Amino acid sequence: MSEMKVPLPSGCGLCGKKDGVRLCSACKVMPYCSVEHQSSHRTSHKSDCTRIKKCRIVMEAREQALRDHPDDDFKYGVGRFWKILPTRPYMNSRLDYRAALTFVRNVESVQVQFDTLMENLLAAATTLDPEISDEECYDFLKWWATSANNPRYDWGDETLPYLDIKGANPLEPVDFFLRGTSNLSHIVSLALIKVKLYSILLFTHGANGAYETATEEHRKMLDEMMDEMMELKDSTIARNPHVASLTCLEAEPEIKNMKAQIRQLYEIVNKANPYFWPELLDPDENLNAAPSMYSPGSKEEMQATIMWTWQAWNETFGAIRVIYAIVNGNEF
Repeated sequence: MSEMKVPLPSGCGLCGKKDGVRLCSACKVMPYCSVEHQSSHRTSHKSDCTRIKKCRIVMEAREQALRDHPDDDFKYGVGRFWKILPTRPYMNSRLDYRAALTFVRNVESVQVQFDTLMENLLAAATTLDPEISDEECYDFLKWWATSANNPRYDWGDETLPYLDIKGANPLEPVDFFLRGTSNLSHIVSLALIKVKLYSILLFTHGANGAYETATEEHRKMLDEMMDEMMELKDSTIARNPHVASLTCLEAEPEIKNMKAQIRQLYEIVNKANPYFWPELLDPDENLNAAPSMYSPGSKEEMQATIMWTWQAWNETFGAIRVIYAIVNGNEF
């Protein structure tokens, strides 16, 4: 299988120019450097633009209706929005808006998607850096698997610790992630982080023996894709003290542990939703499905998770190749 690697574009939707651009007034995520380029790109952009605009108008109207209500849920309901029934249509419209944004695949759209999802958490006292890193992602996943899955956690109590896990050890076993209710997109994201760690350890400690644990095909791939591997080495997860401090002797068993954890997560995902991994390798129309509702184990859940995570998998060197090997019963 050939692995397609497409960088996420930014700048003018027609020429890519980044300076002096203005956002489309309808969708607010597609930049243009001139009226002429916006006009030339209109045929290509129109359907996506219209979809986003319609969803945003609905979302804004529902937000205004809530703000006009005597009970100010934006003031008194923060932290427990989903438990307040009148807010459900508004929250669903935010998810629909985010889904519509995925049809525009550029940096500007991804930023708005991130901001929208972070706002959905409705934690007034907590902010996150929009430039979320792999390490922050792992910290978030661990916090969610521990604190947020605690049935006694009171989302309306703003004094409780929120996203307070920092600098967690990404090499640790995954068992505690799998207790209780597991979110498919969280486990898929965790699997991607473990795949990144596996590649980082192979690259960083390859000269002292760990490199030889890879298959011949994987070693050839490492040699040919050195630039991409350097990007992995410079990632925040690679600079995590638990990872960066490993000696070559310590790294070898950790590489084996990563392989075991990746296979464990693969099986968990496959059991939870057997549609997911095959479609990750060849998503086709599932990238554009954008379902707003789904049930566990359904094709719609797969489509939503593909929509949320595929770009990250596709942009990570060697990640889809690892899943391709497992799907086909091969070593990686």
